[in-house]
Amino acid sequence: MSVEEYLHTSFENADCDFVDGEVIERNMGELPHALLQGELLYRLRQIAATLNLLVIPEIRIQVSRTRFRVADVAVWRPGPIGMRIPTIPPLLVVEILSAEDRLIRLQPKIRDYLTYGVEWLWVIDPDERRALTYSPADPAGTLVTELRTTNPEIVISLADLVAALDRES
Repeated sequence: MSVEEYLHTSFENADCDFVDGEVIERNMGELPHALLQGELLYRLRQIAATLNLLVIPEIRIQVSRTRFRVADVAVWRPGPIGMRIPTIPPLLVVEILSAEDRLIRLQPKIRDYLTYGVEWLWVIDPDERRALTYSPADPAGTLVTELRTTNPEIVISLADLVAALDRES
């Protein structure tokens, strides 16, 4: 498939990543994924209001000429980010694992984001209630109890975030 075909295709269940001509399906989010994504969006939008940040869920990001990744949540600093598809790297990308996701299969996506210029990447596993953060300074990732960025500072307690799963079960 060409980039143009990909950009003009609507996918039935969920948007797909596109890597060098290949459409890569993403696992559909189940209830834990959706609950965590909703809670995270709520918290990030509260923080974004004070920092003038832009928070967008389920957004295609062109990470190279022939690669598009779909982020569960992405956060940009103030200013233009592109027209239809962002062309400016986000400050933060969040990926929330679904039950079928495996971290090893997420590694190419993490590399794409960091190579593109994403400053912070959070990978959250709702089933394990764990999170890893990645950055250009820490491309291997670190297991954390606090989701954090710097410049600007964003801090969200992982325990507080995953508590949303208990309230909804």
